[in-house]
Amino acid sequence: MTALSSCSATELARRIRSHDCSVVEVVAAHLHRIERWNADVNAVVTLDVDRARRRARAADRALAAGRVWGPLHGVPFTVKDQFATAGLRTTYGLPSYSNYRPDADGPLVNRLRQAGGILLGKTNLPLAAYDWQSRNPQFGRTNNPWDLARTPGGSSGGSGAALAAGFAPLELGADVAGSIRVPSHFCGVVGLRPTEGTLPLNGLMPPNQPRTVQHVVVAGPMARTVEDLQLAWSVLHSPPTADPPSLASLRIAVTSELGGVPVDTDTQRVLRETVRTLRDAGCTVERRSSPVNIDSALETWAHIQGFELNAGLPFPLRTPPLRDVLWHGIIRYKFGFLGRLLAQGARLSPQGYLTALDRKKQLTETLDTFLSSWDLWLTPVASRPAFSHRQTGRALSIEGVSVPYALPFAAYNCATAVTGHPILTLPAGDSSDGLPIGVQVHARSGEDAALLRAGRQLASALDLQPRRAPLKNSVD
Repeated sequence: MTALSSCSATELARRIRSHDCSVVEVVAAHLHRIERWNADVNAVVTLDVDRARRRARAADRALAAGRVWGPLHGVPFTVKDQFATAGLRTTYGLPSYSNYRPDADGPLVNRLRQAGGILLGKTNLPLAAYDWQSRNPQFGRTNNPWDLARTPGGSSGGSGAALAAGFAPLELGADVAGSIRVPSHFCGVVGLRPTEGTLPLNGLMPPNQPRTVQHVVVAGPMARTVEDLQLAWSVLHSPPTADPPSLASLRIAVTSELGGVPVDTDTQRVLRETVRTLRDAGCTVERRSSPVNIDSALETWAHIQGFELNAGLPFPLRTPPLRDVLWHGIIRYKFGFLGRLLAQGARLSPQGYLTALDRKKQLTETLDTFLSSWDLWLTPVASRPAFSHRQTGRALSIEGVSVPYALPFAAYNCATAVTGHPILTLPAGDSSDGLPIGVQVHARSGEDAALLRAGRQLASALDLQPRRAPLKNSVD
């Protein structure tokens, strides 16, 4: 029988309700997995062991009495340490909140609990939740379970690593520049970046502070199967309302390269194989150039982000000379050309910010028009699989060619986030050295549930099975 820590959330929910296993056993299996391997992976940074075990015992008693709390009855989950959790340390990735314990859950955490889910703990993220790695000044570095010498991505890197390592079957992440999508791609799991504005963001930022980042940022579920994303979506937003489409009815546009940024040979191969498999399954799949101007989209994303982030800083950092030291010094050092664009945003006037929001709306409408003729738009997630740990800002490579740190991600994640459309990340294959490679599936605005239904069909056609990283061929 499959180890409980390898089971999907959907399978665990079914097995619990049918009394094939107890909630106590399920929670114990995941806590054992964390105890055995978290020292190597460092995905879970705060555990809630006593409450999880008490909740598991209560869940078993309720089920014995014929009471089912909800669709997640007894299913364990973890959440990125950016979400407020009642009585459990929540740092938001900020040293000033290193021991903060909120009085209440954020709404998304509450929805998972109310549906019967059992919170095991919190997962790692980088400083201020802003990097494509997950190195935290308080908690240290998270490693990719498929290769501990590599990053699981960021900023929801602890989330992706926890799923891949079998620490939990469900996670909550957040995404403004690929923070759900890059870890899903690097760790071989699935993630949904929902339509912007669909899910509440309360509890995602420190209390008693205005949420200055008002655009582009979203929260969303991560898991090991699309079916589990559907289960989570039914709790976080709405239950499914329609049958999945037939593969033969799906029209899919594919763009293999965005913004002139090439992808490596393994990523190209995985994308070709994906296209071939979907065509063989009956989908209409055609190559198309990007429907939006990627350079314009990237600049728009950065100008909005830079302005909003700067507005949330203490006054001395919002004005020269410290503003210039921060944005043209530290940020540009870390993120290069992307940092330069962010610095431009930090210096925008209110009128310039409104102009950027107008461009965002135009880009959204352009993609809306394109998707009126296509059900889905398929693109790479990044130019390459997971890279080895390094200082933020240090150059990466694509096919042996040194490139700026942000280059493999900015066009594929920042530029595609600014339109606000829902994006599903699917694991589609592996590199020649066994690293996961994903694809992004974009859909019409507001049609998140339809995207998940289609994603379920794509996963079936691609024969995507939930995978747990071997971690030295462990069997627990």
